Amino acid sequence: MSATARPGSALRPSVVAGAVLALLALVVGVLLALAQERVWTAESVVVVLPAASLDDATSAAYYETMSRGQIVATFAEVADNLRFEQQAEDRLQLSAAQREAVSTEVTVVPDTSVLLVRTTADDAGTAEQVADATTTLASEYLAGLSRPYRTAVVHTADGSAYASGTSPLVLVGAAVVVALVGGLAVQQALYHLLVAVRGPGAAVRRRGAAATAVGDGTDPDPGDAAARRQA
Repeated sequence: MSATARPGSALRPSVVAGAVLALLALVVGVLLALAQERVWTAESVVVVLPAASLDDATSAAYYETMSRGQIVATFAEVADNLRFEQQAEDRLQLSAAQREAVSTEVTVVPDTSVLLVRTTADDAGTAEQVADATTTLASEYLAGLSRPYRTAVVHTADGSAYASGTSPLVLVGAAVVVALVGGLAVQQALYHLLVAVRGPGAAVRRRGAAATAVGDGTDPDPGDAAARRQA
């Protein structure tokens, strides 16, 4: 008889342990995926231009000045003031909970005179409405700030909202993979551990039983006894 434990005696508990761990990991992953709060982002696009009333020569000069980036950066910095977002929230009569989830940022598209008014919120409609309202309020203020220049809306935020963050389906899929890999790893580790631990113990018990049988005058293996008698 081999000095190692039978594989079947270690297989069942290792499979059960691996399955339990995999199930727990899967449940935790699904709960985390369902509990994740999705964030929606919407943006409107504004371009800074010379005033429409300027003649071609003057307009070209202002385009040259604007190409240096200083004017556009100033417009973006002014439009990024928090008060425009707050005024937009007041105009839309947002609740306190909705206001906490709202955030607006105005940035410049590199090497252009285009401004992006990007708003995040906990639902698509709020993000779009706040982005458009903020754009309107900031544009009205900028119109009286610098007469030679004006802003024009390229497109509104209506219909632009998209979900940011990891999709719950992706998280559930990742949880399934982690559960399977983790459960299999635990099953294999426990299986080999049980085989290693039970093997020496079983061998010792067999040797002890054999010694007891010889001491009592009985032989656990009649074939071996007959061979010894013939010798």
